Amino acid sequence: MQSSLHELLAFGVENEATEWQLPLNGAAQLRMDGKLVTVEDFVLDGDRFAELVKELLPAKWRTDYERVKDDGDFVLESSLHEEEGLGRFLLRLQCQRGVVSLMVSRPLRDASVFHDIFVHAVEHKASDIHVRENKFVRLRIDSKLVETDIMTDSLLIEKAIAELVPPGKIEDFTRTGDLDFAWEEEGVGRFRVNLHRQRGMVGMTFRHVKGKAPSIREVNLPEVLKQIVTARNGIIFVSGTTGSGKSTTMAAMLDHLNNNSDQHIITVEGPIEYTYTDNRCFFEQREVGLDAVSFESALVHALRQDPDIIMLGEMRSRTTFETALTAAETGHLVITTLHTKSAPQSISRILDMYPQEEREAVRKSLSENLQAIICQRLAPRATGKGVVPVNEILVNTPIVRKLIFENRLDRLGQAIEAGAEDGMMSFNGCLLKLVNNGDITEDVALKFSDNPQALKMNLKGIFLSDGGGIIQ
Repeated sequence: MQSSLHELLAFGVENEATEWQLPLNGAAQLRMDGKLVTVEDFVLDGDRFAELVKELLPAKWRTDYERVKDDGDFVLESSLHEEEGLGRFLLRLQCQRGVVSLMVSRPLRDASVFHDIFVHAVEHKASDIHVRENKFVRLRIDSKLVETDIMTDSLLIEKAIAELVPPGKIEDFTRTGDLDFAWEEEGVGRFRVNLHRQRGMVGMTFRHVKGKAPSIREVNLPEVLKQIVTARNGIIFVSGTTGSGKSTTMAAMLDHLNNNSDQHIITVEGPIEYTYTDNRCFFEQREVGLDAVSFESALVHALRQDPDIIMLGEMRSRTTFETALTAAETGHLVITTLHTKSAPQSISRILDMYPQEEREAVRKSLSENLQAIICQRLAPRATGKGVVPVNEILVNTPIVRKLIFENRLDRLGQAIEAGAEDGMMSFNGCLLKLVNNGDITEDVALKFSDNPQALKMNLKGIFLSDGGGIIQ
């Protein structure tokens, strides 16, 4: 079926256009031979723009647009559109500097052999896809494994490996039996992939990660993160165990910057999880193994690429930390992760990288360059569907700086409890808020608390003052 956009798309295809820009209340522009060419007789007023969105975009994308269109600048995920006689197109809604536009482009590659599997999984909101030779594909939906009626065979797996595995990486899989990489099925979604052998056969596990970074509000993160991420320099640590949503939290913070500031942001990841479409910020994303030989090498070279912000997917070693610290000391903001369970433990984990005689100097340098530590866990929602982040936030206020400088790390927990006015938050404080909002149950809150006895008292409206007295 042909859409009302057919003639403009056909004109662009005939002239080898790479992009169609359709602004609200403005003339369409086509990018041809690297230049923008204006089509004066194609203008979308409010009614026509709304009709076009309704005609071309799936229901989910229309809902997303209605939700954010009055919130200022935004960039939504791309959706796939099949235009009769012309082929496949990617459609994206965005607002840049107050101008709402429908952006159209051609996919960079054909659909993969797993296209239908990916579409089925995303439509059913699966978090994971499990694929084995000669077995029905299984999906992880709301933490439960669900069998589909999609059967794979060795030929399909072989084709998938040929299409999906990055160039030059199949040798690594042959040698080790495992390979991690990322795959983006254009117009469908982005997936973190593990290719592995089991019982002599090949298996593949796909984790669906949002191609477009979520907003801080979308993932129910504390609003104070918007203030924290606007720091001009220093280090922000996002900590938590594996699977606690650290990457999503960092992505949401970068999304806020993308819509509210003009900065050069370099991300170093292995593999890349979220992709960013430039809005106000200019992004460069480097994947370790494809674009750089190591985290350390990419971080060193990033300092020569005029960044304002460096997002480092993982703090893997002492060398990485020292390079990140150098970046912070020279006026850059570094955002990275640690595998720790609490904010105070994050400081200890860094110091444990060093022999005893070097720790004082490291601690003093950290006290000067730390911006914040955001520790996170994911708790199941009261509805039984989905999860909600539980956060502990340490902000490097003068009091916190003094405690770190003087090696009184055992007092950091108390500083967090007393630092609400500075944007700090304890796990118990966050759990209490989530219970009161109806997001999680009391039983879940007590399970996720490091101090369930104190939380029990808080849930009854009883709080202990610093001096040990009771406040009701």
